[in-house]
Amino acid sequence: MRIVLLLMLIALSPTSLDAQRTSVRADTANDVLARKLAAVPLEVYLADSNLHIINVYKVEATIVGEAHGQAPEAIVDHLTREAYVPYAAFWHGYLGDEAAFRRWAATTLLASDHPVRTRVAAWLDVGLDRLFTETSDWIVRTTGRRPRGTWYIVFGPAWTDMGGFPDGTMLADFSQMLPDSAGLTLKLAHELTHEVSGAASDPDARTVLSRIVSEGLASYATYVYGSPRHLTPAQALGYTESEWAWALAHESDLMAAARPILDSRDRAALNRVASRSERLLDPGPTAAGYYLGFRIAQAYVQKHGPASWPDLLGLPVHDVLIRSGYPLGK
Repeated sequence: MRIVLLLMLIALSPTSLDAQRTSVRADTANDVLARKLAAVPLEVYLADSNLHIINVYKVEATIVGEAHGQAPEAIVDHLTREAYVPYAAFWHGYLGDEAAFRRWAATTLLASDHPVRTRVAAWLDVGLDRLFTETSDWIVRTTGRRPRGTWYIVFGPAWTDMGGFPDGTMLADFSQMLPDSAGLTLKLAHELTHEVSGAASDPDARTVLSRIVSEGLASYATYVYGSPRHLTPAQALGYTESEWAWALAHESDLMAAARPILDSRDRAALNRVASRSERLLDPGPTAAGYYLGFRIAQAYVQKHGPASWPDLLGLPVHDVLIRSGYPLGK
């Protein structure tokens, strides 16, 4: 009898009750997370089905979240079947073949501190599908053009935050990105503008001038999209205010440095104006081509009015430059 009473007292002790409460809270949090994940659509079609978003991260997070007690080999097998094989062409272009995926999943994705475990709740709170919908709707309303392409949203190897492939496929890697709704909104405005810009036939395609105009228009669209929230030109470019001020003060020098390479398609020349790790002039900001392209769009709008910038989206880049009156050309 004494043993039974002792066991009852232990079971009702504060420490035991706290442990039970903690377990209930953890179970409740896991249940809420599982319900939120289940509500995420695997695929979303927007802009009259021209824009296709595939939420591969949902598959990855669900499998990892439900893998308690399973052997790592079994979890990797499950991930390969459900998250790799249906999207093998994408993974092959970003990470590698199935063997590479398996190695990465076993050594990185299943780690206890991987973002697929630590950030998934925060990413669900961001509401990515809503942001895609709102931004693409704005693009359609403002420009009359529909973003076109396929996006893969993944927990990947964190080699980029957001980027694209030569065929136009886009990716967003939640392993590299932070779940920042405001920041992601601006990135989407920029990238979706890329998907509606460019002439069908342009003799200057893939040149430095083309990259300058493309990044400038996308940055200007971001500026317009963020204007109700008082976004500054510097913020739209990803610059600090001091970097923007330096570029304004040395604008003629930046133009002079860019002119000799405007016709180039060389990777090194493209990187000089577009890479976030290279400078056209020291000690100026990186990716100075974004600044020059933004100023081209500003010059056009100054001549033709605030709502005129979408006119530039379908023009050959040389026509954009001429119509803007911006003195970048030779």
